[in-house]
Amino acid sequence: MNLTVEAAIEHAQTLLRDAGVDGPRREARLLVGLATGLDAFLASDTRLSSDAAGRLEVLVARRAAREPYAHLAEEREFMGLRFFVSGAALVPRPETECLVEALVRDEPAGHVLDLGTGTGAMLLSFLDQWPDARGVGVDRSVAALAVAGRNVAALGFRGRALLLASDWAGALRAAPTFDLAVCNPPYVRTDEIGTLDPEVRDYEPRLALDGGLDGLDSVRALLPRLVRMLEPGARAAFETDPRLWEGLATLVERYGGRDISCVPDLAGHRRGLIARFPGLTG
Repeated sequence: MNLTVEAAIEHAQTLLRDAGVDGPRREARLLVGLATGLDAFLASDTRLSSDAAGRLEVLVARRAAREPYAHLAEEREFMGLRFFVSGAALVPRPETECLVEALVRDEPAGHVLDLGTGTGAMLLSFLDQWPDARGVGVDRSVAALAVAGRNVAALGFRGRALLLASDWAGALRAAPTFDLAVCNPPYVRTDEIGTLDPEVRDYEPRLALDGGLDGLDSVRALLPRLVRMLEPGARAAFETDPRLWEGLATLVERYGGRDISCVPDLAGHRRGLIARFPGLTG
């Protein structure tokens, strides 16, 4: 069937709407653009080739099954950079961008540690903003590190970014090394995993989502070692569920964090936390 662009959009929109996809017309346009390899806003009377129509059919079926659009496109923009994404790591989100922007506005860092690096979006964004900086990205998932490694190479940071497979900072020497540490830990409460949107619940790695009974298990596990790896006066930053922000702040303060500040997300919720650590003396 030799559909016009408008007819293809209408058909895709109906299928996506019936599947419960938000903004079905916008998504339908994007999928047409992805299938044709051209602008999603082609002239409405342009006819799709048979190959493009076949690709569109597959893409719409996958999106109607609630697979994230970013997985279909295999990329997501973050801090002005385009990152390869897959189901092996969390898709970079605007909430995380808010935290990165706040840190960049504050002061440059020389040595950055990104715990649970995933796609490498945070780490590589800092290196892009600070040309003299170097950094280490840690993830326990080898599959996620493969995604991060692809982004390191594609964005030209091979000489400045080191990736390590480790359970948090276990592979690193516990000595003051970093003047900035960032972490987007798993922070969804275990009993709430099932309530997440299908795009997240069914397609993103549970390892990167499940924060335990109260959502703070990962932070409890990483803080004792992390504080020994921070230079005096270093900053550490975390993303969290706004409902967990107070609990996170209490934990960070217990391990010596001072000057704790909040970074709101685009909706104004308490999403990010930044603290300064004076350093350990013994």
